[in-house]
Amino acid sequence: MYKYIILFMIASVLLGCKKHNQQTGCPSQACTLNFASLYVNFVDKDGQMAFGNDVKVVNLRTKQTIIAKGNPGPPSTTVGPHLYTIATDNNKNEFSTEGDDVELTVTNIQTGATQTALFKISGGCNCHIAKVSGPATIVLN
Repeated sequence: MYKYIILFMIASVLLGCKKHNQQTGCPSQACTLNFASLYVNFVDKDGQMAFGNDVKVVNLRTKQTIIAKGNPGPPSTTVGPHLYTIATDNNKNEFSTEGDDVELTVTNIQTGATQTALFKISGGCNCHIAKVSGPATIVLN
């Protein structure tokens, strides 16, 4: 009798997992507990720390503005005036698994000049967000 109860319990768990995976559309995978964040550094033409203002990040696929969601607590966008958080794992569902083109626009506080940079960021069914392509540093003119 106990064999049947254990077999039933195992089958229920397996069927429950399969149903959950079908609902999310993501395959089962083992992920680390690391918390990923993507940053960009602002520098001037001499490579010195520069200060950006009016930073805007837009997912070009969805046309939605991305606001980095910190961990834990309220949205956090600026780590420092020269280091900007583009996105974190808390934004993972705002990106496709294959990666989306993302446009970052920033204004130089000193000169008022606007710079634009393109990134490709993946999320979705991946364990963590990742920068597929794009600069680590943006030179503000």
